[in-house]
Amino acid sequence: MQSPENSEKFVPKGAVAFFIFLIVLGIILWFSTYFIMLSRI
Repeated sequence: MQSPENSEKFVPKGAVAFFIFLIVLGIILWFSTYFIMLSRI
């Protein structure tokens, strides 16, 4: 069993990277839709 100080330093890098990737993907999709709507005006 791990000691408490080891468990506090653990950071799931893969999950954090995936979460950031999803946020960036959402921003890209939102801006692409936004600029398409602006071009229709």
